[in-house]
Amino acid sequence: MRNPVTWFEIIGKDATGLHKFYGEVFGWKLTPPVAEMGNYSMLAEHGPGAHGAGGGIGGGMEDENRVSIYIEVDDPQKYLDRATKAGAIVLMPVTTVTPTTTIAMFRDPAGNVNGILKAGAAAQTDPQAAARRARSAIARKKTTARKTTGRKKTTTSARKKTTARKTTRRRR
Repeated sequence: MRNPVTWFEIIGKDATGLHKFYGEVFGWKLTPPVAEMGNYSMLAEHGPGAHGAGGGIGGGMEDENRVSIYIEVDDPQKYLDRATKAGAIVLMPVTTVTPTTTIAMFRDPAGNVNGILKAGAAAQTDPQAAARRARSAIARKKTTARKTTGRKKTTTSARKKTTARKTTRRRR
């Protein structure tokens, strides 16, 4: 099949409840939830030789409930452009979510939310490692944000001190 469905997502208001439900009903083992991604967990046992698509379960960003599929493509931007030409609305532009996975999301003309996915072999065969990479990428973004914020405060503080010195000198 050209451009197969290789991933699914089940998203709802209560991620923990969904994890428990699908674990109990179908015996799915999930990776530990990533809090920064809406307590998103992936199927832990999907890998080489597994039947069916891989997937994830998590909480919605805006208390949404949805089930989405992701279609594997070689060029996410090309396919997102095709989708918009055919009437889709872009919900998430092409975004690298882990070093080996790039996705985009759109709403089709019927209102269904679906995605386009380009994943390296590591992302498809080892969901545990993909979850660790996602956590690591989020931690790096937070650290960078803190460093940037800290620099701005120092710069602003230094400007205030310099301005205060200039004002004091002028008054003398």
